[in-house]
Amino acid sequence: MQTPSQSKLKQRKRKTRLKAVLWIIGIGVVVVMAIVANRLMRQGIIELAMRTPTWTCTNIQIVAGVELPRESVLALSGCELNKPLASYSTTAIKERLLLSPWIQSADIERRPPNTLSIHVVERKGMAIVRDGTDLAVSDDLVLLPAADKSWKNSLPWLSVNLPFARQAGPMSERDPLFPVAMEFARVKQIAPELADNMAEVYRVDGNWGAVTMNPVLSVTLAANIASENWLALDKLLRETSFQDRLDSNAVVDLRLPGFVTLQLPAPQAEETQQL
Repeated sequence: MQTPSQSKLKQRKRKTRLKAVLWIIGIGVVVVMAIVANRLMRQGIIELAMRTPTWTCTNIQIVAGVELPRESVLALSGCELNKPLASYSTTAIKERLLLSPWIQSADIERRPPNTLSIHVVERKGMAIVRDGTDLAVSDDLVLLPAADKSWKNSLPWLSVNLPFARQAGPMSERDPLFPVAMEFARVKQIAPELADNMAEVYRVDGNWGAVTMNPVLSVTLAANIASENWLALDKLLRETSFQDRLDSNAVVDLRLPGFVTLQLPAPQAEETQQL
């Protein structure tokens, strides 16, 4: 049987716990009210802008890259000055901008009372399609118009011997060049210096291959080469002892998983290195 003092002690503990719970609930209510109030305030500002004729867009801030000048981004956005700020749909502006193959992402923001902010991130070419179209391929496999770009001469070639009608925009998975571009993009991720050292990656009559620049070397490939093979080749090309064994007729074979095979002309023997 509990004594009066024990009963009072339990009552005090229950009251303390209740106060703590009520305190936590109160804090939660305040936080929720603050979030709701903030959203309502922002919505109110937008509605106010719609009703306030003096809140017109007199300033369009554009942060662009090097391929598309400010004027081009403005034209693509479809925006004009001296319109009600809130009449601009940020979603619609973004959709229009993303129609350009050069624009990878776009961030649109209305800044009351009079500013529209447009920030775009451009794609970069990682290789040139060797089909006479002057198209570059980005690392996310989008074809870019590169006829007037000076940097195209410094990029490697991607080539196949099957015809396909290509145009600027996302690559089609039906394009016979698609798996070649996808493989090169993978090499760019796992061994960027090796990718920068390539002159060409190709698929001819179903046979895959590549050519490096320093040293000049033919590489025999297959679809889905193991990442370890690419990394091993990258490491070997940095070693002076490996380069000393090469000549213009040497061929490296990466088709065997876990091995890098160096094929040398007679009378030199073929060497196979296990990873």
